[in-house]
Amino acid sequence: MSLSLEVKKFINSEHTGEYIEIELPGEIEVPRPRVKKPKAAPLPEGEDGAETAPEPVEEVPAVQHERARIHYIEAGTGEPLLLIHTIGQSFYTWRKVFNRLSEHYRVIAPDLFGHGYSDRPLTFGYSIEEHTEALIRFMDALKISSAHIAAFSMGSAYALRLAMDHPERVGRMVLLSPGGITPEMPLTVRMIDSPLLGFAACRLYGLKTVEKLLQESVFDLTNITQDVVQEYYRPASDPEGRRAIRLSLQNYEDEDIVANLRQLSADTLILMGTEDKWHTAETCELYHAAMRSAGFAVVRNAGHLMHEEKPDRFVAALLEFIPVVMP
Repeated sequence: MSLSLEVKKFINSEHTGEYIEIELPGEIEVPRPRVKKPKAAPLPEGEDGAETAPEPVEEVPAVQHERARIHYIEAGTGEPLLLIHTIGQSFYTWRKVFNRLSEHYRVIAPDLFGHGYSDRPLTFGYSIEEHTEALIRFMDALKISSAHIAAFSMGSAYALRLAMDHPERVGRMVLLSPGGITPEMPLTVRMIDSPLLGFAACRLYGLKTVEKLLQESVFDLTNITQDVVQEYYRPASDPEGRRAIRLSLQNYEDEDIVANLRQLSADTLILMGTEDKWHTAETCELYHAAMRSAGFAVVRNAGHLMHEEKPDRFVAALLEFIPVVMP
């Protein structure tokens, strides 16, 4: 199948993707209905004859967990490979590699909560810890005891937190341009991250903004067509989607993860494009140097969206790093 047909089929996967419901990490309190107590019995004869006043009844809140749906696509057999996108994206970012990877692994590409076609739960905090816990519960719902992981950009923090907290659930990891918000990132991203300006910046998050962000994240501008811009913008065009992006950025606290990279036991490969304007080679090298078992490779003539610009190079590197286990 040609690449263009693969991509067209993938775009239509919005209609063939699946949903699975999980319990959210946070708790919400729901007041229980007030229960009327029967009146107290009258006092025995010979006393003042007054009836004992009923004791006041307190409303004790009932704790329950909200449930929400995660949208995902899945294909292939073999060892599970979980693909994690970054903030502001959806499963669409894997369109050029998904089908080819599914020839070798059981590939699962979810939309993070608040992103893509997953639910936008109002009680979800969008912190690294909550996104990570949601991924664990997603794996549990699909009965995946352990998976290899490929994660992109800020999505790498969710993969690293998962591997640190649950090392038994992670095989090998491929991190594409890992890191958080940097001074090199566009002003729009840094404004959304601001507690003061974030709300206003989100309201300006339109089609032209998405197009500009995409153009700044590639080396070859011909990769950014109007179809690509539309597909990126469509699931983030609603107010709840923009709110999820804002909160995910503002609650992105990865200092503890970076400080404890030495504890990571999973074998890891770090990839980045030589023309990446958002995460420099020094940023990625910091991750590489801190890990005990990590490789590092660069892909020429590729920007931040290296896996979209150079899908062949990405697939080849992943296949070399994660051995294919034949059934």
